[in-house]
Amino acid sequence: MGMLKLGDFIFSVDTAAYQALQRSTARRWAKIQRIGKRVAHQDLGPGDDAITLPGVIYPTYKGGLTQIDEMRKMMNAGEPLMMVDGQGNVHDKWIILSVTGNDSVFFQDGVAQQQDFSIKIERFEE
Repeated sequence: MGMLKLGDFIFSVDTAAYQALQRSTARRWAKIQRIGKRVAHQDLGPGDDAITLPGVIYPTYKGGLTQIDEMRKMMNAGEPLMMVDGQGNVHDKWIILSVTGNDSVFFQDGVAQQQDFSIKIERFEE
């Protein structure tokens, strides 16, 4: 796990710590039907490039209870976001496809001590 910045939101040990980074990349291929032969394939270029970040937030440790709401606000803004890793490498613009949250381990007043989350992003192409 490392630091990752998506727009102004920072995923890190001090905030929303992602536990894994799952990346799925694809290539587009067209199938061309041929008589008496197997299907031929034609390369159409790059396909989807998506990342899923599952993680955990301990709101009383650092960052507070509003971090998943902040992720949702970024998603609902509908804007591409620059992604930068902990080494300062820029990874182009990405869009947020979905944000999932799950509260657990509650205090007596109902405030969550742990929030699990998953955010799915996809590379933005103009």
